[in-house]
Amino acid sequence: MTTNTKAMIDDEMAYFFGLYRGSYGEVLGELARTKVNSFRTSSIPLAEFWQPANLNDIRNLLQPHLPRFDPEVALKFFEFPVDPTVNGKRVGRPSMTDVMILDADWQIAVEGKYTEYLHNEDKTVDMWLREAETIEDLMLRRKILKSWIGYINTARCTGMESLGVFYRDCKPLSYQFLHRAASACHMANGTEGRTPVLVYQLFYDRDDAAHVAAMQAFKANLRRWADILRLRNMKFLILTVPVTNCADVQRRFDGQRGDIFHAMRGETIYRFDFGAIEVEEVVKPEGGSHVSDK
Repeated sequence: MTTNTKAMIDDEMAYFFGLYRGSYGEVLGELARTKVNSFRTSSIPLAEFWQPANLNDIRNLLQPHLPRFDPEVALKFFEFPVDPTVNGKRVGRPSMTDVMILDADWQIAVEGKYTEYLHNEDKTVDMWLREAETIEDLMLRRKILKSWIGYINTARCTGMESLGVFYRDCKPLSYQFLHRAASACHMANGTEGRTPVLVYQLFYDRDDAAHVAAMQAFKANLRRWADILRLRNMKFLILTVPVTNCADVQRRFDGQRGDIFHAMRGETIYRFDFGAIEVEEVVKPEGGSHVSDK
């Protein structure tokens, strides 16, 4: 297979993983240190997708939904932490957003999925609460939930009237979906003028019918969770991204983990059909859940 050297990999184009100069190459170096189970881990195609050479295509893809969004000048933070806090004190581990993107108009929390939805059922709020082993642990988990829903409520991004309604209605909600939505809303819809955006980016093998079917089923779950949480006054987008060379990647990189990010410095590993990417706008800023045409 012919390889190609990535353009602009070390240019300072507002890519961040920690506090560095701002190059995509630095992000790849730091991602290589993170936990990666296999070449199928979603952080790999996600980092590939958001490389500098793709930013113009990404702009064209998203501007109909995010007017004036310019991914070249926006700040792009990989593995961005948002702490749950109550009364200004941290009460639990942070929610780690795959990519947090900030520009003048939008605060965009991007969650990538690849094969996770093939094998793993999302843990619900109810399941997460039931994991508490002591009363003290249960009370702590309730504080964490209060923080996540507080971020969403402060940004005016939920139609739930009270925390009691949350506990009544949101037990079947994905716990991860909750704190990803909270991360998108944290400190948004305020005086700085940024509107919160939650993006779920679903990669799939376009040549695998079972993978396509699982992706569609997961999309249905995402719509249902948005309805349960009664999201509003924000944007929630689902991007479905076909991968065109899954068999080639498996043949070359099966058994590799974080070292695949080092290979990505010199060549494009995952390839996508940009013309077949679909963007579904589930929630619009002016109201509640609304599934739009692609």
